[in-house]
Amino acid sequence: MSLYGALFSGVSGLVAQSSAMGAISDNITNVSTVGYKETTTNFQTLVTKQASATFYSAGGVQSKPRHMNDVQGLLQASTSQTDISVSGSGFFVVNEVARPGIQNQYLYTRAGSFTMDDQGYLRNAAGFYLQAWPTDARGTVTPANPNLTVTNQNIISSDYLETVNLNRVGGTAAATTSIQIGANLPSNATAGATHKTDVQFFDSLGNSNNISLVYTRSPRGNQWDVSVNPAQQTAVATMEDASGRVYSSVGQLEFTSRPADGARVVIDGVTYEFNSAGGVTAGNIAVNIATNTTVSQDVAALVAAVKANDTEYGDYGGYTNTRISISPASSNTVLFTEDGTAAITVNPIGLLDAAGDPVTQQTDAFTVAQQNELYTDFTQFTFGGIPAAGTSITINGTVYSFVNGAPGSTTQIQVDGAATLPTVLAALETAIETNDPAFSGTRVRVRDSGGGGVDTLVLESLPSGSYNVVNDTGAALTVAGGALANGATQAVNTGYAITFDVDGLPAAFNIAELEILGFTNGAADMDDAVNHSPQITLDFGSIGEADGMTQFGEEFTPIFINQNGSKFGTFAGLTIGTDGLVTALFDNGETRIIYKIPLATFINANGLESKTGNVWTATDASGNYTLREPDNGPAGQVIQAALESSTVDIGTEFTQMIVVQRAYSASTKIISTADEMLEELMAVKR
Repeated sequence: MSLYGALFSGVSGLVAQSSAMGAISDNITNVSTVGYKETTTNFQTLVTKQASATFYSAGGVQSKPRHMNDVQGLLQASTSQTDISVSGSGFFVVNEVARPGIQNQYLYTRAGSFTMDDQGYLRNAAGFYLQAWPTDARGTVTPANPNLTVTNQNIISSDYLETVNLNRVGGTAAATTSIQIGANLPSNATAGATHKTDVQFFDSLGNSNNISLVYTRSPRGNQWDVSVNPAQQTAVATMEDASGRVYSSVGQLEFTSRPADGARVVIDGVTYEFNSAGGVTAGNIAVNIATNTTVSQDVAALVAAVKANDTEYGDYGGYTNTRISISPASSNTVLFTEDGTAAITVNPIGLLDAAGDPVTQQTDAFTVAQQNELYTDFTQFTFGGIPAAGTSITINGTVYSFVNGAPGSTTQIQVDGAATLPTVLAALETAIETNDPAFSGTRVRVRDSGGGGVDTLVLESLPSGSYNVVNDTGAALTVAGGALANGATQAVNTGYAITFDVDGLPAAFNIAELEILGFTNGAADMDDAVNHSPQITLDFGSIGEADGMTQFGEEFTPIFINQNGSKFGTFAGLTIGTDGLVTALFDNGETRIIYKIPLATFINANGLESKTGNVWTATDASGNYTLREPDNGPAGQVIQAALESSTVDIGTEFTQMIVVQRAYSASTKIISTADEMLEELMAVKR
């Protein structure tokens, strides 16, 4: 009956308009809810199949609520650094608990009003915890599960995501990796004049250390040597050129107390034993400390013993060998300065006091690297035997001949009769000094290289520049650990650290990096090794530019010293980039990337199912999630210190409320009118 149809049609109108009123009420009450998305109500007809072309059967109406999740809300500034919002179509991934398990559901939200809870986790006003990818300090995403080695950035699980926790950031310290120095070196300085720059650097544990870079004017114009000794409580300082060749290397033993009788140190395979009671272990070299009363006296006794018993360290030919010496900064410290002879290995493990405790800061073995031949002050030519008669050697353009019988000139050296290798080399030294005035003093000398007698000719670099030695002795000579074949030429030259042009600007730098080994405080070596700190880059400016070291006619003038690195610092705040990278800020000025916030997108965001707390879950209508990096594609950007406002327009809602109210009243009129018509129909029977 059509009257009943009209009655039920009116009822459907009441139901549909009630649903619309419910949506409006939710919208209005959530007008201040962060990240809330407006719900609109659409209507669709309910049609009853018509049985006759001349008779109409009423149907009705049905409401169809629609969540407008794809509408961007207005972003409003916030004063909290942990408030974040999305400018785009992405959603934050959240969980109901801080440590999600299998039974805990991952949800999606645009409500970014996050604050730290009592354990440091970021949780929004509805109680949901922000999920993110953990990263290393370079910002590379790593699995949250430490047992996994491969990342998968499109899986939402506790294996790859974790709750952002700012309480576990801890502190940080950064090792120095770069030192920039600017200074003017006086152009009128005499050869041997020195100046220095004191530099502070930080190790991997944030401890400050001090070194001094000493600039020494070379005998050559416009060239300067640079030297550096190890910092206190380190073992070795090595400077290298841009190709990794050793420019200089210095090691040290810092004594803190007197060694006990029988204490030992091994230097280049030779064991030196401190002796105060008489008698040492067979094969060891005695270091007599019987009459000593101070640490500095024991140190001096060790240096004297090494010089006396190892020809690589002993003085010779009027030359003071500095491969081992007492530090000018401390009489309790032994310095080992490699001069191109060979690497120096020192093992101080046996340096103990009567209680068995170490008496030096350095307790582990260390090696002082061999100086590259390009940068040595002299070149050593070791002869394997007496040269044969009729052979020669050419030095700085002068030919010195080896002959039988009495020499016929000052450039001839007798090799027969009672001649021995030491006498032949002594005669060669005299011939060089006689015939070439450039080799005065100790610029040419002979030495014993290994304890078997004099076998080595030592030639220093000359102020005039590079010169050649031509081997025509008929046999190979040994130079810097390698063979100089018969007929081969060896250049004798010293490449200095800094060379200036005639305009006082840098023309060449032969030092580029500083390696520091053996920190006694447990800090990582600065040697570029895996899990160690990088070597320190030394930046003295640009070639041909006055932006660092210069050489003008003024006094030594330090201009600037810049170095990176920092002491220990505690967590002081964070920044969140538009790409989702969460960077921790520390009170020492350092920063460290700790998380990357992902954004989830859906094919049909309006198909998400709404849950209590302004969160959504995926449905068949929405499609599966896709995790995306922010600031890349449709996900949008993450905006720090901003919150997304509700998308509700309160003016529109009140207007719609009036329309719904009128439509609801009209539906009641349908019901009341149909009721009156039914009443008239009932009256017919009466």
